[in-house]
Amino acid sequence: IETFSFQLGLTKIGGNKQCQTLFRHVTYEELKQQQEIYGKFIFDLINETNEKNIETAIDESLYKYTDQDETKTSLVLCRPLSGRMHQIRVHLQYLGFPIVNDPLYNASDIWGPSNGQYGQYEHSNEYVIETFIKRHSCEYWLLNDIDNDDDETINLNGKRIVEQDEEHIHDDVKRIKTEELTTIDVNDDNAVKTYIKEHCFECLNRFREPSPDDLVMFLHALQYKISDVTTFTSSLPEWAQI
Repeated sequence: IETFSFQLGLTKIGGNKQCQTLFRHVTYEELKQQQEIYGKFIFDLINETNEKNIETAIDESLYKYTDQDETKTSLVLCRPLSGRMHQIRVHLQYLGFPIVNDPLYNASDIWGPSNGQYGQYEHSNEYVIETFIKRHSCEYWLLNDIDNDDDETINLNGKRIVEQDEEHIHDDVKRIKTEELTTIDVNDDNAVKTYIKEHCFECLNRFREPSPDDLVMFLHALQYKISDVTTFTSSLPEWAQI
């Protein structure tokens, strides 16, 4: 994996930095049983005993992935054996199964039709960087230029969302009139504060609230092991119930 934009933290397949990630197709119930019964996950259990016995113990069946097929998504347990930036996300992109709501590595309109599968990138690094900068600019969230009759906005994943607070959009926003010049006494604190409040471009900008889709990505850390005696664990996320 190589980093081709330190500004955005973008990485892709390439370079000479070797890295490896283990993936295991699982179900929510499997993970729940592994965590509650064994206190460990399949990668550790396989090392300690026979894999077939473990799979039998967690009640594997022919129809275990039926629900996942219906949602056209898969639940995967991941274990990075190295620590490169965005390693899991880039490896899933490479395999052709990117995280469904990953704003960086599931964007075929930016990476190209292949979306980076098997290391195929139809667009240049310069194009990818420039397009991502435009998409993730703070100006993308400005309310100022939204038409009053338009109650829809676009989230980072390109999906249309309806604003919950329409009055928030319809509120008048004061504009700076560059042709108007105002003289103030810089020694008058109140006058300075008033001027800034009325004319500061950054202060007058209003941004729309992000939707839950913008704040959550389907990537969750279940376990972080420091040593044989020190391990941090977390509960399973709700979105994993597919």
